Amino acid sequence: MQILASNRNLPPSLVFKPNEPVLALRTTESGVSHMKPNSRISASRTSWMGIVLLILALPLPAMAALGGDVASVQEDRAQMKGTLKTTEGTSFTLHEIKGAAGTVVREYVSPDGEVFGVAWQGPAIPNFQQILGNYFQTFSDAAQAQRAAHRGRGPLYIQQPGLVVESTGHMRTFSGRAFDPGKLPQGVSANDIR
Repeated sequence: MQILASNRNLPPSLVFKPNEPVLALRTTESGVSHMKPNSRISASRTSWMGIVLLILALPLPAMAALGGDVASVQEDRAQMKGTLKTTEGTSFTLHEIKGAAGTVVREYVSPDGEVFGVAWQGPAIPNFQQILGNYFQTFSDAAQAQRAAHRGRGPLYIQQPGLVVESTGHMRTFSGRAFDPGKLPQGVSANDIR
C-alpha cells in the first residue's frame, strides 16, 4: 500500500523523503527487536503520526452544516448525544440540539431545506469544521489572519461577503453564530440568528 501526501504545511521534522526508511529495526541474538539508535523518526513522533493517520481515515459524522440540507439533523443529534427540539416558523425552522455536555447548537433552516445559519452556546465550543461545512476553510483562513493581526485573546468577528462568524467566551461559557448573509430567507435578518 502506498500513501501519497503533500509535504506542504508540514513542519520540517514531519516531511517524508522518498526512499528513506521510516523506522529501522535490528534483531539481536535473543530474538528481541530494537530500534536502531540512528533512526530518523522517534517512537513518539511515529505514534503521533499514527494517531493523525487514524483520525484522517475515520469517517467524519455528517452535520447539518451551514449551507447543507436539513436531512442530517437527526445524525447531528445522535453525534452530540443530545435531544432535539424543533420549532417551525413562517420564515424558517429552528432545530435546537442540546448535547450531553450541555452545549446547545441551533440550526436555522430555510423553507427550501437549506441551513442558512447556526448558533451555539454552552460550556464548550462546537466543532467548527462540522457546523461550518464547506465554509470552514474560509473561516479558518480569516480566523488565522485576524489572530495574526490582533495578538492575544478576544472575541472572533469575521465578516466576509459570503460568511459572518461571531464567537466569544471564556472557559465554560462560549457563544456565537455563523451565517451566510446571501442565504437569509426573505423576512429574516441577522438578528434572528442567536
